[in-house]
Amino acid sequence: MGCVCQECGREFKVDLNIPNRIWEKIKPAGKDKGAGLLCGSCIMNKIESFGEYGFMDVDEDSFNVLI
Repeated sequence: MGCVCQECGREFKVDLNIPNRIWEKIKPAGKDKGAGLLCGSCIMNKIESFGEYGFMDVDEDSFNVLI
């Protein structure tokens, strides 16, 4: 059992913790502040759609996104 992506409809079982300032830019359309569900693929597609180079730094102690 998992969650259903509100962008592509795919079921997913791994949640990604996205900083609020990024989430508000990529969340599904029409969702309230902080709301919505996206699979990892849709999260990455939306981040890449900004058209700028960015990087994610994920390790056990930190999570940084520059876009």
